[in-house]
Amino acid sequence: MKKNLLSVAVKGAISLTAAAVMVPAMPAFAQEDAQLVEEVVVTGSRIKRTNFDEAAQVVSMDRQDIEALGNLMISDTLRSTPLNSLGSFNERSGSSAQSNATVNLRGLGSSRSLVMINGRRLPGSPNLGAASVNLNMIPMTAVERIDILADGASAVYGSDAVAGVVNIMMRENFEGLEFTARRGDRSEDDGIEESFGFVTGITGERGNITFSAEYNRRDPVFDADREYTAAWIRDNGDGRLDAYLDTDGWSYYGKTIEIYDPNTGYYDIQAANGCGSEGPFMETGAAAFGLADGTLCTFPYANISANKAELKRANTFLTANYDITDEVEFFANALFSKVDSFGRYAPPAAPWSDMPRDYADVPFDVDGLIADGTVTEDVEVNGYYRWTNIGPRNNYVSDTQYDLTVGFRGDLANGVSYETYAQKGRYESKEFGKYYLSYPGLDLVLESGIDPFSAEGAAAMRATTSQDNFTAMSKVYGHLQFNAGDFFGAGETIVLTGAEAYSIEYANQYDAASEAGLVGGSSGNSSSGDRDVAAVFAEAVVPVTDQIEMNAAVRYDNYSDFGNNVAPTLSATYNVTDTLSLRARAGKGFRAPALSELYGPSAFSAEDATDPRTGLSRQWDTYYSTNEDLDAETSTSLSIGGNWEFVDGWNLDVGYWNVEVEDVILQPSAQSIFYALASGVTLDPSTGVYTTGSGAQTEFFSQSTNAGLLDVSGVDVKLDGSFETAFGLFSVGGLVSHQLAYESDAYYQGPVQDTSTFNLTPNMRAQAVFGWSMGMHGVDLTVDYVGPHDEFTNVTDSGTLEKSGEDLDSWTTLNLAYRLSTDSFGSLKVGARNLTNEAPVLDKDGKFARGHYDLYDPTGRMVYAEYTMSF
Repeated sequence: MKKNLLSVAVKGAISLTAAAVMVPAMPAFAQEDAQLVEEVVVTGSRIKRTNFDEAAQVVSMDRQDIEALGNLMISDTLRSTPLNSLGSFNERSGSSAQSNATVNLRGLGSSRSLVMINGRRLPGSPNLGAASVNLNMIPMTAVERIDILADGASAVYGSDAVAGVVNIMMRENFEGLEFTARRGDRSEDDGIEESFGFVTGITGERGNITFSAEYNRRDPVFDADREYTAAWIRDNGDGRLDAYLDTDGWSYYGKTIEIYDPNTGYYDIQAANGCGSEGPFMETGAAAFGLADGTLCTFPYANISANKAELKRANTFLTANYDITDEVEFFANALFSKVDSFGRYAPPAAPWSDMPRDYADVPFDVDGLIADGTVTEDVEVNGYYRWTNIGPRNNYVSDTQYDLTVGFRGDLANGVSYETYAQKGRYESKEFGKYYLSYPGLDLVLESGIDPFSAEGAAAMRATTSQDNFTAMSKVYGHLQFNAGDFFGAGETIVLTGAEAYSIEYANQYDAASEAGLVGGSSGNSSSGDRDVAAVFAEAVVPVTDQIEMNAAVRYDNYSDFGNNVAPTLSATYNVTDTLSLRARAGKGFRAPALSELYGPSAFSAEDATDPRTGLSRQWDTYYSTNEDLDAETSTSLSIGGNWEFVDGWNLDVGYWNVEVEDVILQPSAQSIFYALASGVTLDPSTGVYTTGSGAQTEFFSQSTNAGLLDVSGVDVKLDGSFETAFGLFSVGGLVSHQLAYESDAYYQGPVQDTSTFNLTPNMRAQAVFGWSMGMHGVDLTVDYVGPHDEFTNVTDSGTLEKSGEDLDSWTTLNLAYRLSTDSFGSLKVGARNLTNEAPVLDKDGKFARGHYDLYDPTGRMVYAEYTMSF
């Protein structure tokens, strides 16, 4: 069946009966009209051509647009685009991907948003399971423009392009020397950012070499330096302070002792003896655990931990081309990047299982409870400790990536052109953690009668952790492009056919002690995997009339680990007049299971969740595992729209889009499993998703599985233009992305439900850029908007999710910059990001919750100065 489908699709492409690979027509901000005089490749197609309207292809930001935003790194620029609908991951202390940043097109997930450099995919970050590119490895100095194709593109680029493609085009054919230096200071603390970069190029009679390099650094953001992330305590009015209900940034992993008997079911939890007598520990109530008479000994971890991780980046990029003959060109690209990051967590929080019943901290009379039959000899006494004497955990991550591409392109006889290249890349990530807890060291201390909270005890209990992870990719590629004839009297039909093959290796290696579960505050199993991929593809562009153009693309992929896939795309454009064009497109896509989803390590996490049946709200022990039997996700995409130049130099574009993903790979969270249990779902342990224990003793087990549906639709509106006055040139650019529906499984095995505008799912993002220039002077103002969303989500008796009916605030931030440009003395720019120092949106309890990190930036106002000089 798949072979028949492939045959039909390929024949359709070659016989020119399909439609063009198009995307919502959204012209670049402040884009100037330009007459294309050479064949170029536009994101969304591999075909070189001259007779197309560039503004109708992609949302494109050229270097001027990028600089107007005033960001330090490309990752910052992409996070602010409205097409990054629900936010995306950024460098974060306390995460296994501490140094990483991603983009999440349409809110469909970073692993469904393909990121490329010069139209070629890179090895993904091993700390993201080799499924996503770390944007922090890309030097901003080297970037010429960013093309965002926010529509399915698997027919052209293969897996991962379900939501679209971000194609980062690097500077080339540069001549001379240009350097840029920047310094910025934060208003909320004493943190800084600094950067120095340069680009240089040499052009000869037959070629050019362009080299870019940059170094930049950004200080960490500590939770204690922000009012909304520092640990706080607020009585909710009942006169009793309960952890989690009246606190934020406090953990019951302090000095809290629980007692449990599996035979009698007896359970109690109390603060350790002498909890508040020294240090920052505080005794609170345990109402959040369902124990009105229980107490907890809590610790203010947020007064120590960092929020955003520190980054130090040294990134380079080289591009070269050389005309061997008039028909043969050699080209090469080389990326080398090194990123060091620092993250700090509170001292290790780790359970002390089966602690001695007579230890001084134990608040229970265990012997008395045994004597009166309340508990049996099988009773367990466990401590939840914060080992403060060991010191705060410091994590140091060093990421190194290289990617080398060499190839040839040129022309053959009879109008045939070609391109072929070989590519090799590797991404290594090495992590070292200091001041973790050694369980063998704890055992030794206890057996030797040493106080575990003494300096001697700390020396014996400290552990150093490590991870050694990598992703490697090798690839060969080639295509032929040729004219197939003028079938309809409207112009030459262009056909491109090609093939590629690549292999990917992935490994995640923990230190032996962590892997064996002998380190508190760290866990994980080593893992590795690999896959081979072979693909053939074809495209055809068919002018039908002077006004109508059709296009077809199809791609067949063979994966060594899960099987085959065929992805076709059909589309058409209709130039109604010289100023009005319409378009329509439909296509199929897929996402291969990430190597980390197939072969990744098992991991432990203490997840925040609330049991809707009891109201228990706390951290729950959650164990995540992978699944080698996963299938690929499949998708269907549709888009229609039009572009209208209603006044000379002013464009309005409106586009409707829809993406539906089936067989979604998901890993249920503790909260999702709680919702399933509350709605009556029976969990089958054979599926890998289940719970053990009950009440406060509940533990969660979650395995990756194909068990979801995702159906997202929306409308994009783009407006841009400029006008000249006696007071200078004014330009306006704006993009609004409005989500109409976000249908997905409400929770594990729950009903499919539209959750647009639910908590953390705003249905609107927008960005407007206003520019003014006159002579040497220029001003850029950027307005970024994130719409409101519901305060919180709960599950009803009928098993559906419901909103609270109250919205959290929208978030509007301003970036303002002034530049003075001279011919002889360079250019000076001063500006401020988040000019009005808007704090992030907080949840219903006034907390900056985990989910808010993707949508809102806690950095605050950053005032900076930047100097650029060219020779």
